[in-house]
Amino acid sequence: MKNQDLVEYLRSCGVCEICQLRYLKARGAEYRNINETLQKLDVKLNENVENEELVISDGIQPSKRARLGVCSTCLGLFSKDFQNELLNSILASDFAKYDCQKIVLAICLPMSLQLRQLAMWFALQRRFGASIDENNPPDVPIKEAVKLILHPIICEKLAKGYDANGLMINIDLTHSLEDEEVEKLVKLNKEAFPAKASHQKRIEISRGLLEKQYQPSKVKAETYEKYFQIPCSNVEESIKLTSIDLQGPLICVAGRYRKLSRELSHTPWILNGQRLMEDSIEEIIIRHVGPHFTEKLGKITFMSSGREDVDVRCLGKGRPFVLEIPNARRTCLTKDEAFAMERAVDASGMVSIHHLQVVPREELTHIKTGEEQKKKFYRALCALHEPVSVKILEQLQISASFNIQQKTPIRVLHRRPLHTRPRTIYSVNARVHRENPKALIIDIVTQAGTYIKELVHGEFGRTTPSLSSIIGKPMDIQALDVVGIDLDWPHEVDNSKQKE
Repeated sequence: MKNQDLVEYLRSCGVCEICQLRYLKARGAEYRNINETLQKLDVKLNENVENEELVISDGIQPSKRARLGVCSTCLGLFSKDFQNELLNSILASDFAKYDCQKIVLAICLPMSLQLRQLAMWFALQRRFGASIDENNPPDVPIKEAVKLILHPIICEKLAKGYDANGLMINIDLTHSLEDEEVEKLVKLNKEAFPAKASHQKRIEISRGLLEKQYQPSKVKAETYEKYFQIPCSNVEESIKLTSIDLQGPLICVAGRYRKLSRELSHTPWILNGQRLMEDSIEEIIIRHVGPHFTEKLGKITFMSSGREDVDVRCLGKGRPFVLEIPNARRTCLTKDEAFAMERAVDASGMVSIHHLQVVPREELTHIKTGEEQKKKFYRALCALHEPVSVKILEQLQISASFNIQQKTPIRVLHRRPLHTRPRTIYSVNARVHRENPKALIIDIVTQAGTYIKELVHGEFGRTTPSLSSIIGKPMDIQALDVVGIDLDWPHEVDNSKQKE
């Protein structure tokens, strides 16, 4: 089968030049210059094709020459008229509100296009015989052609790059014949696949069904032709754009926070429908960072590498956290903007954040995986019923790691299952409090996930061994600080320093 013969037949069926290139299996940039590509493929140009562009008539007024009919296979999807309509509709939407440099088109196509692809497949088989495979489509599929043809054009016109994770422009298309053709398809499906139809109370007609089941190797042309014309019929109306919906990208903003208050919960603390605390770390950070990216703060997800109890501070370099912000209207964060957010959070007096930055979504694995393999560093203020002796100090100088068995603490059984968990304690180092001989300041390095309060007092033997059981005396914890977390992420950024 020669390319010239194929193209001449397609032209006789009312197939546009773009779709002719699809049946010639053109790729990428070959769609940008149709005449050049056709000549390269040894196809003579169609001298009868009238240009759709505006031309100057008598050097005075612009006028349009006669238009070609609507393409029988793409229904005008690749026409310049549709490209202009699509572009204008995007610009008329909320597109300008999104400060995104990358976009992706998600087009919902009418099933009429797939039916016409199959009709042309049958027609080419009849015309060219065995040279047309019955399992592999003879054209570049419409969905792939959209990426090859429409994506580059729209990206260029909008001066945006392409990225599957960019601003998603959801485009819904339909055609006046679709309802009628879907009804025919239901009847065709019962005849073409009677065994399946008899076992199903309701037949779901979908694009997926067409892609999987409808090809010449599974459906006979004679059966198909009872319901649809081969080759596909010409149409008067082109494809219609019914709606455009914009979905901003998912943006991840990371940093580290320090918790300075002993009266602040990690997330909103609600018990039996009653709020127990006015604010939380999550809400303070989202309140000052979120509005830069989205108006819907309630959709933001807050995550961190572990969490503290309400009465525990987090000091040192702080705890890594990340905000997942869906449908973001902005994708960038300057140092000036980040520094202003850091200062706003700091002004709360309860939380301080730094190293604020936008990070790739792939980096969230640092927070989500390997949590129990990380080390945590704590400083605990502990009290005894008697003055600290030299023996007690010696017992609490432990440089070699040891393992404990820790049952789920009673205080968290309402939200955690009852398990006995092995945990590793890497080191313990105690010293007497300067102002209180009955108090100890103990530095502890543990495996992440260790309950420190229970490690200290033992909780009636539910944690063994405990520091209390090691010294053989009752001991309680008065205050606890997290002073270090063994996670070098995100990378350090000093947003207070600006480039000169």
